[in-house]
Amino acid sequence: MNQTQSLQTRQELGQLLRMKQAALLEMPEEEFQRLIAEVEKSPLFQRLCRQDGIVHYQRFPNTDLSPYFYELKEELVADEGSLDLEELLQEREEVVEAIKALGLEKFKRYFLYPEPGDTAEDIAQECDLELWEVERINEFVDRFSIMSEFFHPSGLASSKGVHYSKIATVERGPEGFVIGYLAPSLARGKYSIDYERFERLAGDGFFSGTEVRKMRQLLRRLELINSRKDTVYHILIHIVEKQALYLESGDSKALLPLAQKELANSIAVVPSTVSRAIRGKSVDTPWREEKPLKDFFPRPRRFRKELVRQILETEGEPLSDEAIRAKLEGKFGVSLSRRTVSSLRKELKIPSAQHRR
Repeated sequence: MNQTQSLQTRQELGQLLRMKQAALLEMPEEEFQRLIAEVEKSPLFQRLCRQDGIVHYQRFPNTDLSPYFYELKEELVADEGSLDLEELLQEREEVVEAIKALGLEKFKRYFLYPEPGDTAEDIAQECDLELWEVERINEFVDRFSIMSEFFHPSGLASSKGVHYSKIATVERGPEGFVIGYLAPSLARGKYSIDYERFERLAGDGFFSGTEVRKMRQLLRRLELINSRKDTVYHILIHIVEKQALYLESGDSKALLPLAQKELANSIAVVPSTVSRAIRGKSVDTPWREEKPLKDFFPRPRRFRKELVRQILETEGEPLSDEAIRAKLEGKFGVSLSRRTVSSLRKELKIPSAQHRR
């Protein structure tokens, strides 16, 4: 009976965790950034990260902070009166100029990707800054993460109740494409948690019983935040790998069929997780066109229709549906029936070979 109850408890806890993860995936981007800022400003997080070396940032491969972060001129979209725009933009200009004076490498090393144990005093000394200047830059980086939608608003119109948030840019790098996050909190990556060190310190009485309980709660929150960051990162990387030809050329005909179920299997999550994670999110392409993440998942029929269009656009003599079918199989390895080819041709509003003569 005890074993049955224990199994039931684990199942209930697992279900509760999945519900929390689903809710976090559906959380609007600005709200998610506020959650991160709230967690990272807490004294307990600062202690685990700065003092005890239990938590530190771990960057995702092939990611960085978008170059947009350093740009001072952009179109801003905001409700009139919602913010003191002049003060905010002036603050941004002053801080970004201070960052440029500091040097981007030092900025990234000490403010974006700090090492465990880096204190504000250490950073001030290494960067030849006053303590208040260090705090000001840190505060601005946190504020920028929360307000990244203000600085780089989505230009996509809301549809069916979906409001889009631009979360990253796809940049050409020396060794391929790089995901450039628009929010510094995302560019920092996920939290790496040294549970072995935590348990050792807790076992040695380094923390009080109350502190241990609160720390365990905080670490669970960090893991939930990690789950969303992990999922979105792997979706972005998978998109970049699968749709590399499209991102290189900008030609929509180069988009390959990609099902959300296929991607879910690749990153070991259920399809509903992918659907929740991409909803309302967009990225800028290398040619600076904003695209919803859902557009990188063209359905197979749309893909096949584009292949039919390509064949018809390059035909010499008008081809019959049977000839188109044979070319699809010979040139692209796509096997369709003549009836399907006829249906796709009609959807393209292209008349039959007889009427094209």
